[in-house]
Amino acid sequence: MNKMDMLKIVNALLGFSFVIQLATSIIIFFHIRVRHAQTVFDIHIYNGVVFFVLALAHLVLNWGWIKSAYLRRPK
Repeated sequence: MNKMDMLKIVNALLGFSFVIQLATSIIIFFHIRVRHAQTVFDIHIYNGVVFFVLALAHLVLNWGWIKSAYLRRPK
């Protein structure tokens, strides 16, 4: 699997994970009554770890672009 295919998968999963984090954050923040509140909190915690790992993978896969766009030295 090449880098671009891997990046497409990581980006899709990262977007999905972000939506889950957002939804569970809203439920927790506004104290929305749900049947299994502890389950929502657990999903939020575990998905936070997944989100962090996917964000790191995203940065690693885009490191060449980040380096060329932001980390080059001025002439």
